[in-house]
Amino acid sequence: MEKFSRTELYNELLKNSLKYLSDKYHINYNQFSSFCHQNNIPIPGPKYRMYLKMKRDASNLIKPLPIAETDIIYFRTSDENEDIKNELKELNDPFKIEQIEQVLAEFKYSSKKPLSSKVRNFKKSIQNWKKENPYDDHSYEWYKWYSDEQKPKFMDDISPKELPRLYRLLDRFYLIFDQLVEEVKDDFTIIIGGKDEVPFSISEYKDNIDHRITKEEQAKLNEYEKKRMIDPDLAYKPRIRKYDHPYNGRFRIKFDSYPYHAYIRDTNKGKLEDKISQIIIEFYKEYISVRKERLARQEEERKQKEEKERKIQRAEHINDEKKKVQKLIIETRDYKTSKQIREYAKTVKDPKYKDWILQKASWLDPTIHKEDEILGKRDYSKALKEYYVL
Repeated sequence: MEKFSRTELYNELLKNSLKYLSDKYHINYNQFSSFCHQNNIPIPGPKYRMYLKMKRDASNLIKPLPIAETDIIYFRTSDENEDIKNELKELNDPFKIEQIEQVLAEFKYSSKKPLSSKVRNFKKSIQNWKKENPYDDHSYEWYKWYSDEQKPKFMDDISPKELPRLYRLLDRFYLIFDQLVEEVKDDFTIIIGGKDEVPFSISEYKDNIDHRITKEEQAKLNEYEKKRMIDPDLAYKPRIRKYDHPYNGRFRIKFDSYPYHAYIRDTNKGKLEDKISQIIIEFYKEYISVRKERLARQEEERKQKEEKERKIQRAEHINDEKKKVQKLIIETRDYKTSKQIREYAKTVKDPKYKDWILQKASWLDPTIHKEDEILGKRDYSKALKEYYVL
């Protein structure tokens, strides 16, 4: 979807051909022509163009712009909105999809306006890092992995010459995501949906050209040739690379989440700045991929947690059952012992001692479970040996 002002489009048609404008806005010529007619915007004819080229007065060939209810009009291909809906259907959020369509349709960017504060702060972080690390050479791959310094994003992949373009590109992203109520952190980590970081990288392509030998390298080669003439065994040829890889100003944005790995790059038909809508859609497609991975990971963690809890509960249940069995065994033994004590009491002649014996039998007997005035109630979780005198 593309937003236009009827007045501005009419004035553009007075200066440029319809073919020029259809190329400028990346719209099919016939569709753009129909769009102008549908919105009652006069298209100057060939004679008008010829007069302009000959620098003749063409004012009498200009048709005035008819009055309309609104000056704002929208161009949309027949299936454009459906394409966005289909591409983002896994968002499962019709309101969000509609919001994305509207923001992309109405977004206009002016390079004349100052950078947003978010991008200015990011730019400052790069400038500060360069100031604090003047001798950094990011050509060494090991440095990326072993340096304790937290280098700002994109620095290793964009030439200093193209950093202003990078800032303008990031500014577009920030302004759009801000309207979409997504989070853009100071280091340009982008969080969509309030939870998921969408990993992406922006890099500048390099050419592969034959290496041009420098004066220092030529001096080393000359020295090598002299030594080779004197003593070939002691002469070591200097290692000089065959190719150079200079930056060429062409950008690529790549989405780094496995297994998505989509990318959009500068082409002869348009730069990244001309593909902002496509890039934002790819951000959300990447988000869908990241969200799926997170939800799958959370589901697996949930299952593992439930399994762990089941094992703990089963272990506790088994332990409780063992304690019950242990108590049962003790009760059985005590019951048997209490019966033996009563049999023994029948043989005792001393009434007082006999009465005491029968009291202890009732204390041991789990079917009576009489409380003893000294020992209290029998604790069947403990074996009788707990009451032995050492």
